[in-house]
Amino acid sequence: MRHASIVTYLLVCVLAGGLIAGCASSAKVAAPSPAGEWDYTILNTPQGDATGTMMIDAADGAYTGEISSEMLGQVVSMTDVAFQDSTFKFKATFDAGGQLIDTISRMTLQGSTMKGTMEVAGFGQFEITAMRKPSAEEM
Repeated sequence: MRHASIVTYLLVCVLAGGLIAGCASSAKVAAPSPAGEWDYTILNTPQGDATGTMMIDAADGAYTGEISSEMLGQVVSMTDVAFQDSTFKFKATFDAGGQLIDTISRMTLQGSTMKGTMEVAGFGQFEITAMRKPSAEEM
């Protein structure tokens, strides 16, 4: 009978250990998100590299944001903002001395960087890279 008690005890320990390990491994890991503040560079435009910042907010699965242009000295709202399968997309319209310039950006999020393209109406498509700024908690 003592052998059966030891086997039962070991079986209970193994099952309990598996249950604890299973619960620990099922903890949710934060899904990647483009939310935050980003420094970006648009490479090789006709006026040279263009830089600025993007502020992206997330609420209830939806994204909003603003993009600033150091070259144009303005901040505009992002429209048609979407994030799915690591791809961040948005549109923005800038005023370049009275001429409205429509842009469409598509970038892939990889950790604290995003890389992709920005289509600029009338000027072509340019490579864009962005680096996430550290949050106040990370500083």
